[in-house]
Amino acid sequence: MVLQLHVWGPAFGLPSLDAECLAAIAYLAQTADPADYQLIQSSPSAVPTQHLPALHDPSTSTWTSGYTPILTYLQTHPPPTFRDPSASTAAAAAADSTAYTAFLTAHAAPLLALSLYVSSANYAAATRPAYSAVLPLPLPWTEPPAARAAMARRAAHLGVSDALDADAHADAHGVRRVAEDGGWVTVPAALGGGSRKKRVGGVQGMLRAEQKARIRLEGLAEEVLDVLGEVEWEGKGCGIRCLVFGYLALMVMPEVPRPWLREVTQARYQGLWEFVVGFKREVFPEGRTLPWAQEKAACSAVAVGMRFVRGVLGEVPLVGELWSRWWTARKMSQVLGGQGTQTRSGGDLLLLLGAGLGLAAVSAGAFFYRSLPPFGEAVQVWRKPVVTLSSLGAAGALFSG
Repeated sequence: MVLQLHVWGPAFGLPSLDAECLAAIAYLAQTADPADYQLIQSSPSAVPTQHLPALHDPSTSTWTSGYTPILTYLQTHPPPTFRDPSASTAAAAAADSTAYTAFLTAHAAPLLALSLYVSSANYAAATRPAYSAVLPLPLPWTEPPAARAAMARRAAHLGVSDALDADAHADAHGVRRVAEDGGWVTVPAALGGGSRKKRVGGVQGMLRAEQKARIRLEGLAEEVLDVLGEVEWEGKGCGIRCLVFGYLALMVMPEVPRPWLREVTQARYQGLWEFVVGFKREVFPEGRTLPWAQEKAACSAVAVGMRFVRGVLGEVPLVGELWSRWWTARKMSQVLGGQGTQTRSGGDLLLLLGAGLGLAAVSAGAFFYRSLPPFGEAVQVWRKPVVTLSSLGAAGALFSG
């Protein structure tokens, strides 16, 4: 039986919208024949590990999640046509690969999060539509916001999220957004009226804040790209080259309104730009067909509905976070094959709680939906006028007095 690699679907002209998923696809494309594996477009809620990329070996019923564990599994349980010349590299080369992997996870991932997820303009124009294109309805309402929140947490320590996420606190601070050069800038509600001079001054102040943030962002990008640009990636192992490509490709390939990361790379790190273009041309040339599997029963309406309900439950304050942690632990225990009696009894209680919350959420949503007017139609309320003596003119007013 062939291996099954579950990944996020294609976007931005690349086979996947996620860096590690893109790296795993590139690795298998170079080390195994298409007859030995299948690519399955998926999302974390559809796999037992609750994380992508996820490799499923049907012959052993084994699930492996994460880029590095997947490489380790492939090198220790190779498919028939597996051919990675760097699988048995020296200890020094293996140590370098581990160090570069840690650097990319700790520094390149937050930089990518700022560009595609924290930035309101880039997320609305490119990232959110990419997720919507690869997810069946109604999952685009739950999974992209969860992915954005997770990526925003990875970049929070950099201290520039407030300058990029223009609409994060719009309701709380009374601000509105206006279009500016294809993106969005936040304008206080007080600037909506008043003189033109005040409005222009407010917008210019916001743009100056953006310019200051751009300087800070370029500095953060240089700190990461300086390290990556000093390495001759063509001579490195296949695994680390694929991972570097996964991160760099998503930094420079997407067409976004705020392309600060691509502009910095093109202007100052021509070697990294050429590496991305050359790697894509070599591994994913025009006309190459990847072994994508056809959608099966896993994408049925019932399965998608259950995934949507689980996503809604995860957003319930306090209880939702507890329920999400329990669900992930439960699925992982099933993958590992161990499930004790105590876990089962506690799990049954949480499962019943989750089912109750799910039914409540669905019922509330249905009630709210039925109360909405038809989309695109104005809301009009007709009331029968009350006839009184005062409505009969002067004589009515005289008699009413």
